[in-house]
Amino acid sequence: MAQTEQQRLPEDAGREIPVEMEKTYRLLALVRGQTFARPKYVEGDEVMVWPDLVVIEAIAALVFTLLLTLMSVLIDAPLLTVANPTKTPNPSKAPWYFLNLQELLLHMDPMLAGVFVPGLALVLIAAIPYVDKNPLGQGVWWYGPNSKKIAGFSAIYTTVLMIALIILDEQQRVDKFGHPRLVLGFWPGFGILKQLNAAGLPYWFYSDLVPIVIMIGLPALLVWLVKRIYDADMRGAMIALFTGFVVSYAILTIVGTAFRGHGMELWWPWQNPRVPEGATIRTWLGV
Repeated sequence: MAQTEQQRLPEDAGREIPVEMEKTYRLLALVRGQTFARPKYVEGDEVMVWPDLVVIEAIAALVFTLLLTLMSVLIDAPLLTVANPTKTPNPSKAPWYFLNLQELLLHMDPMLAGVFVPGLALVLIAAIPYVDKNPLGQGVWWYGPNSKKIAGFSAIYTTVLMIALIILDEQQRVDKFGHPRLVLGFWPGFGILKQLNAAGLPYWFYSDLVPIVIMIGLPALLVWLVKRIYDADMRGAMIALFTGFVVSYAILTIVGTAFRGHGMELWWPWQNPRVPEGATIRTWLGV
């Protein structure tokens, strides 16, 4: 027969313990709670790698393979002529995963765009755990109450500024008859770096200093805004900066892939005569 709580107590329970002044006393207790090393918010929040994780990855791989197969069957990708070593294609584009860096080459010094920027980006991403040392919420999506709002605001902020900077730095273009051509049909072309060059400023100023100031100033402004608007802590600031990095990568890749045509000029994708090389987008889609 189970004993009650009162029956399990020792006989001297509740007895006053004499205190001796020459001794040092310490009160210890073992309690249940969250640990800083490995916080848990929900019981059973872990799953096994097999089969839970592996099955999800296998399904994702099958869906990707199916979509890729359907695209290869339904979309007529035109074959080009045999490569001619004496003639360089125009434009000559890098693989899609490097088109973001190729886009940067149009707006700053090649050493800065091809070496310094990607190297610094990798270092800063690796430094996130050393800057944001809060152990709570690590690995948890949308940790704070304003995380989704911060990510959404950062995505919109980055998208608007990136597109504006690309369009503003697109210089005036002319057609084959020498007539001025509007960029994307609405922008006469300005070319910030070209204008600074025409003003007689040194190369390092408009090709190195101006891009560096923009790349440092705009992220700093983003962090200030999320702190001011959402009272973001260090985790919120990291979410904002990482969101801005991902959106920047995506926009530069999309622009370099679909919006850059002959002579690396800006075109709408459906007007781009080099998507892929030698075909318009209508030909690529089989229309």
